[in-house]
Amino acid sequence: MVRALIRGSVGLGAGCWLAAAATAAPLTTPVPPSPGLVRSLAAFERDLQELDGALRPGAASTPLPFSLSDPALRPPDPLAVPATSAAADQVQERVLSLAQALEVAVANNPELAERRAHINEMRGLKRSVQGRFWPRLALNLGGSFAQRSDYNLVLQDNAGLYNPLPVYKPNPADPTSPTQTQGFVNSPFLVQPNGWNRIQANRGGGWGSLDLDWELISFERGAALAEQDQRLSASLQQYGDALRQLQLQVSETYYGLQLADQLLRIREAVVRNDALVRDQVGALKRSGLVPRLDLLRAEAALQQSRFRQEQAEALRQSRRQALTNLLNVAFSTQLRAQSDVALQPPWPLPLDATVVAGLRDNPALEQLAAERQALLRQADRRKAQLLPSLQLFAAGGGGADVLTKPVIDLKGCCAASNIPQLSSQSADWVAGLRLHWRLFDAGVSGGEAQASRAAAEAVLQRLARQRNQIRQELETAFYDYRASLSQLAAAEASYQASREAFRDARARYQLGLADYTDVSETISLLTRSMEGIAESTTLANVSYARMLRQLQPVPAQPEQQPNLPLTLPLAAVAPP
Repeated sequence: MVRALIRGSVGLGAGCWLAAAATAAPLTTPVPPSPGLVRSLAAFERDLQELDGALRPGAASTPLPFSLSDPALRPPDPLAVPATSAAADQVQERVLSLAQALEVAVANNPELAERRAHINEMRGLKRSVQGRFWPRLALNLGGSFAQRSDYNLVLQDNAGLYNPLPVYKPNPADPTSPTQTQGFVNSPFLVQPNGWNRIQANRGGGWGSLDLDWELISFERGAALAEQDQRLSASLQQYGDALRQLQLQVSETYYGLQLADQLLRIREAVVRNDALVRDQVGALKRSGLVPRLDLLRAEAALQQSRFRQEQAEALRQSRRQALTNLLNVAFSTQLRAQSDVALQPPWPLPLDATVVAGLRDNPALEQLAAERQALLRQADRRKAQLLPSLQLFAAGGGGADVLTKPVIDLKGCCAASNIPQLSSQSADWVAGLRLHWRLFDAGVSGGEAQASRAAAEAVLQRLARQRNQIRQELETAFYDYRASLSQLAAAEASYQASREAFRDARARYQLGLADYTDVSETISLLTRSMEGIAESTTLANVSYARMLRQLQPVPAQPEQQPNLPLTLPLAAVAPP
């Protein structure tokens, strides 16, 4: 339908501005048919013949083959930026169907990648809480080396601890008769007056232990696991809602680009035909058959149509860039939409069933419900900090030390009390139960729990607001969809009537019974009806996509490959 619609819209635009170029006052002198205008009308008639069946839904053209491995469709690195103007020049184009555009968007969309990373974060946090139900083991190993040097000076000896004993020394005069004197026994602990010593000691050691901690009873741990489980559920629902939102964004952008393409084709044809009309009116003016006012009006209409053509060109280019940026493809790629637009099949549900199906199992609502439950579990966890917890602890280990004294200088002090080398070993273990009960914390835990419950109440109200917003969006889209179908029917009826009127006006113009003003007005009606068909079709498809956004089936896990259908599958809205 749309291929023929576009071909016909180019021809129909031929006379869009003829009415503006025609003089409003009736001519006093009959104007003969212009041969050039007659030939233009004959070409326009051939375009109309190609429009047969264009007002009925037709199959879209076969999508062009494509692959996600195409370098032009691959996403750029998140840290990459185009360093030069050549790197940002979009030298390669790709034509995609809407289904292909959705597939590329799912593969490249940064928001979906962010949601998947957040889900993995929540899964890791949940595993960390689950690990608290198991004992924790820790291995401690260590080693050290120390060196110490001491110098001691005897300021007062300990000779008083020992009784003087007779000491016999040989008599040089009489070796057989030794001389008796008084002295002290040579004791290892005897410190002589003004004695000193200097000792250097090196100590090296190593040790190791194994520790065990096990939370046997903890009310806070169970609440923490329930809280994290709800946060993971909220992340999964948020991912599903992001998929639905992406489907809507891509559909709206894609349909908008197709409409811009159609309007540009119509306005390009308007410019070409306004130029022909201006030339024809100029020839009539030189022949004295029309006043100067007609030529000025034709020139003004031509300039106005050129202005609208530039607007349409800018609109198409901006929507191409919007689609390219939304799909996050390579910097050097620009995307184009297929020319053929197929009207979506009729929406299969009435309004009440649409609202019920849209609110049932909606990821946006399920996400807020999970966030509320997570906050309530957080309040339980904070309140459980005041409850007792029981832990089992155990530890065992051993160590070894080696002490050496490589330097021992003794001068009347501590001769035998220094051990040159000493090795020692030790081992121990301990086990027991530890009870922790926070008896008083000045309202810290209670205040935190109250804050969590208040936050849960805020989320509950946000859920109610989101529910009402979803319902309003569904109802608005439903009424817009019905209105667009009515507008489309009116545009189709206008087209049929305008087409028949054009044939009559052309025949009358060739017979000299009508002037080009009548033909111009008829062609203007044809052009407006074709623009109305294009706009109504786009509005109907966009409204369909907005309703589908709230009923789109999405996978429960991000690992599953999503399949985003363009039409509503009835199995997705079947009552549970």
